[in-house]
Order: sequence, then C-alpha cells, then structure tokens
Amino acid sequence: MNILITGANGSIGSYLKDYFEKDHKIYALGKNELDITNKTLVCSTIELLKPDLVIHTAAITNLDFCENNETAAYTVNTIGSLNVAYACSCLDIPIVYLSTNYVYNGLKRSPYYETDECDPLNIYGKTKLAGEKLIRTICKKYFIIRTSWVFGGYDCYIRKALDKIESPIFVCSNEVVSPTYIKDLADAINTMVKSNFYGVYNCSNNAIISKCNLIRTVFYKLGLEKNLIEMPEGYIANSAPRPKYSALNTSLLKNCFNIELPSLESRINEYILEYND
Repeated sequence: MNILITGANGSIGSYLKDYFEKDHKIYALGKNELDITNKTLVCSTIELLKPDLVIHTAAITNLDFCENNETAAYTVNTIGSLNVAYACSCLDIPIVYLSTNYVYNGLKRSPYYETDECDPLNIYGKTKLAGEKLIRTICKKYFIIRTSWVFGGYDCYIRKALDKIESPIFVCSNEVVSPTYIKDLADAINTMVKSNFYGVYNCSNNAIISKCNLIRTVFYKLGLEKNLIEMPEGYIANSAPRPKYSALNTSLLKNCFNIELPSLESRINEYILEYND
C-alpha cells in the first residue's frame, strides 16, 4: 500500500513513517514539502502521488500558541485539513485524521464516548473539531481518531521533561486524561485502515490519571529526583483553558476492531526500557 503522511516531521508523523515504511511505500511530507494551507498544491500533490491512504497528522498542536494566534490555528488546523480532505474525497482516498480529547469540555466525570457532546474550551480544540466536521461532511472514507497525551517517539512531553532534569517542571495540577502510547496508536491505525468501518473513534490506553501523576510515575520508576511544580488553573497569563477531565472511553474501538490497548503501567515500563537503551 502507498501511504502519504502529512506532518511527517512531527513527533507522531515521524513515528508513523518509521512504523509503516517496514511494509508499505511511504510519502512522508513535512511542512516544507507540503503546505497544507495551499489548496492547489495539496490537490496536485495528492493527485500526482496517488496514495492508497492519507494519514493526516499535520497541525499546530501547541495549545497556548493556538490560543494567542487564532487565525494561524484555524488556517492550519481547519482550512489545511479541509484541503487534504477535499483532495482525498475527489480521488476516493481514505483519510486518517488525528484529532484530540480537547474537543470535549471536561464537565463530565466519567470517560467520554464518541457520541458525547463536543464543546471545546480552547482554540486548539475548536480548530480540530472544525476539521472533524469538515471531513465528515465531504469525505465518505474517514477514520477520525481522538487521542490524548501521546507519549513515546523522539519528541514527546515525557522526554522533554526528562531532558530538563536540572530544571523544575511546571504542570497543570487539575487535568485528568487518558494517555496514549505511540506504538499502540500506530498498531490501532494499522488495524483500522484494513477495514471499511469508517467513523469517529476514541483511542487511548486503559487508564485515567492526572498529568502530574503520570510524569511523577515515570520519574519514580527511573529513580530520578525531580522538582515537579503543580500549577493551579489560570496561574499562567494567556494560557489556554484546559478541560479538567477528558478521559476517553474506548469501548467502540474494542467493539468494531477488537482493539483493546494495553494497560498504561505496562506501556510506561516499556517506554522506560526504550529510554534507558
């Protein structure tokens, strides 16, 4: 299968490139190779390459940047996604769209289902939800994957924290999420795209944990002393609002694809082994 990956220089995009190129021909395009905000370029590129599948990971994912640069966020995350989706629709190519738990507002106190109301609190979530809606409107063949706090790969938030071991780490104290190990995300995508069960799916590991406790657990397992400072909501000026609770229910993934991601603890242990190597 020929697979085109947008955002191929990002942490998730680069990992997916390495993952899929073992068995498939990969067109890995970063923002320098493909400006997704240029509709003409996107259409001509996809028509030229004629991939069997497009995995669309290109996005501005920095929440605070999006909050303070709304036009740029919508241009890339929404209009860019529209351009990619339009080309896929015209050429009848399935699209995988990486979305986010931030489409939910965090007012619920149990894991979110795909059918729960989406009411994002921040610009990033709004731009990603708008991208979802456009894809669902114009495409017949799509897998929209809502995932959260993906770790693993070369540039994830845990590695960044570990690389700054001499400096204090500031983490919002009230966010509860369902983290996702990047290898499990890739495995799930690999299974899903072999089917025609198109739709919207939550995808995360089986855990509900605060961001602080997740990072603290990694440090503990590595035997590291680290100054982890919990920041109350709104403490940092101009920071994007975050949902307090955005854990994901993944029963639909299990029911449709028989995919049940491993426990978070086992994946943290695997990540630590890879980090030590």
